[in-house]
Amino acid sequence: MKKIVKIILLAVCLGVFCFSGYKIYQYLHEEKANKELNNKLIEKAVVENQKTNVLEEDSQAKNELPINVDFTALKQENEDIVGWLYSENTQINYPVVQSEDNNYYLRRLINGEYNIAGSLFMDYRNNSNLEDNNTIIYGHNMENDTMFGTLQEYKSQEYYDNHKVLYYFTQEKNYMIQLFAGYTISVESDIYDLSIIDESKIEESIQNSDFNSDVEVREEDKIMTLSTCAYEYDGARYIIMGVLHEIKE
Repeated sequence: MKKIVKIILLAVCLGVFCFSGYKIYQYLHEEKANKELNNKLIEKAVVENQKTNVLEEDSQAKNELPINVDFTALKQENEDIVGWLYSENTQINYPVVQSEDNNYYLRRLINGEYNIAGSLFMDYRNNSNLEDNNTIIYGHNMENDTMFGTLQEYKSQEYYDNHKVLYYFTQEKNYMIQLFAGYTISVESDIYDLSIIDESKIEESIQNSDFNSDVEVREEDKIMTLSTCAYEYDGARYIIMGVLHEIKE
C-alpha cells in the first residue's frame, strides 16, 4: 500500500514538474515571438535619426526627432495601428493599436496571434487623434523588461532624471511626452475616467509621484497616461503621466 502511495505521489510530482516546465517554455516562446515580430516592424517602418552632438535639452528645443516612423508600411500590417511609442535607451519602441474594446489586444500580437505579452493598446474610449484630456495606453509588465516592464523603474529619481521624456508618433503629428508623475494606483482609480483630469487631480498626481519633476502642467494640457500591472496589492497598477507637446518640424 505504501509503495502504491509513493508511486502516486511520484507521478503527481512528475506531472506538476512537467506542467510547470511546459508553462515556462510557453512563456519564453511567446516572449520571443513578440520580440521577433516587433523587431521586424522596426526594420520595416522605423528609421533612427543620426544623433547630433548637442545636449538632450538642446535637441528638444530644436524639435529633433529621435526616429521617423513610416505609417504607410505599418498600416499595411494592421489598420488598427494608431501610433508608435518610443523611449530612448529603453526597450519601449512599439506600435500602439486600438480596437473596439480593451480585451482584444490584451493577449494578442498585432498580427492577431494569441500571445501572453499582448500588444500596447490605447483605451477604446479614447479618440486616437489625442483630442481627449487623458489618453491611456496599456501594456503588460513583462519580466524581461519588454512592453511596459520598465515603467516601475520610475520609482527611482535617477531613472526619471535619465528618461524624462518619451515620444509618441502618429500618421499626422509627432509628440514629445514630458513626464510629471509616476505612482501606484488602484485599477478603480478615477484616473481611468477620461474626463477627470482637472487641476486638483493633476496636483494630487504630482504629490503622489515617486519622482520629482519641474514640468509645468496646466488644466488645459493634453495628458498621456501609460498603465501597467503592479503587485503591491490586488488590482494595483503603476502609471506614468506626461504632458503631450506637438513637435512641429
